[in-house]
Amino acid sequence: MPEGIIEYSLEPRFRQDAKRAYSTIESMGAIWTITEEMIDELMHGAIDMHVHAAPDPLIDTGWDQLNVARRACDAGMRALVFKGHTIPTAATAPFVQKAIDEYALESGKERTLVYGGVTLNYYVGGLNPKAVELCAKVGGKVVWLPSHDSAHHNRVIEEPGGIELLTPEGEIVPELRTILEIIAEHDMILDPCHAGTRERFAVIDAAKEIGVKRIIITHPNWNVTRASVEQQAEMGKKGAYIGLFMYGAVPHFNNPNCDPMEMFEIIEKVGPERTVIATDLGTAVNVHPVEGMRLYFRILLACGVSKADIVTMTKKNPAWLLNLDYE
Repeated sequence: MPEGIIEYSLEPRFRQDAKRAYSTIESMGAIWTITEEMIDELMHGAIDMHVHAAPDPLIDTGWDQLNVARRACDAGMRALVFKGHTIPTAATAPFVQKAIDEYALESGKERTLVYGGVTLNYYVGGLNPKAVELCAKVGGKVVWLPSHDSAHHNRVIEEPGGIELLTPEGEIVPELRTILEIIAEHDMILDPCHAGTRERFAVIDAAKEIGVKRIIITHPNWNVTRASVEQQAEMGKKGAYIGLFMYGAVPHFNNPNCDPMEMFEIIEKVGPERTVIATDLGTAVNVHPVEGMRLYFRILLACGVSKADIVTMTKKNPAWLLNLDYE
């Protein structure tokens, strides 16, 4: 045997990863009882509130909206909400819906509802009330405040510029107030998107004061938009739904360093009644969003989340946000 061989597996960081991996594997030794039929049942009627798909030239999407919607229809999903950083998905959703209605009729399947919205990045003029009005006119459901053009986002990744949501005194900027009024008037969904935690609290308070009823917080457990579990629970108490998205909660190629066990603490402390499970998938290097939802369900069940709580987080809560009936 050569001299001086280093056993890298005994180094602390690899040892700790090995301990966690094997404790997880061994703790789930009897979970073979999670069947495909159980996942099929959960998929039927599920709603994915945050899906990426082409066209969106800012990010490398692996599938177009029609492909994702067809596969969701095949799985019996009730609805999808497409989110784009650039092109408003409120403008594409009606055409995808028409194609999916025809597909469902031809194949004898239940129709999957397709929704979109607008993200207030520089591509649509930033905090542009006209863009929100147009979104409402074409049936858009969600208004995402700036994502990659957010000033907070840029501060995190150490780039200059970006769109500020608050004045130096901590009040929402005037154009954002106008946007919140439009959202309230049309009963749309507000998502502060890539805002910082201080901004999100201010936006939630202002939105509730103005009359916005439906608020969801995009992946506050992800690095760019990170809030503590306690802060997330407080946002829930203020009336927002916490978006617990697979992209930010389960380690993968783009997001390898998150703690997957944290999501169970979030569900416990925020409460299933204030949590929305979605995928935030669609990027080329990850699994298809519909397959991602199936895997997400399997992980949740394997880690002890009840079927009833999964139904609440993927069917009941999203239905309320989209103003759909739920029984």
